[in-house]
Amino acid sequence: MAIRVQSTPFDPGAEVNAMHDANVGVGAVVSFVGYVRDFNDGLDVAGMFLEHYPGMTEKALGKIATEAGQRWPL
Repeated sequence: MAIRVQSTPFDPGAEVNAMHDANVGVGAVVSFVGYVRDFNDGLDVAGMFLEHYPGMTEKALGKIATEAGQRWPL
């Protein structure tokens, strides 16, 4: 399992394909891709800013991955 937090653009389809190519025995991939609406409460939305705490974010994601690995054969 790989976890990355990055600020550069990426291609979700290419990421899924690379994961599959590296793990051809995988039977399924579940992913979520969301879109930002161009409106909110009747006002136009020009963009979205996502903020996180470096170090804390990766630690929390690592904990989730560890717990998932203990529950399921990932």
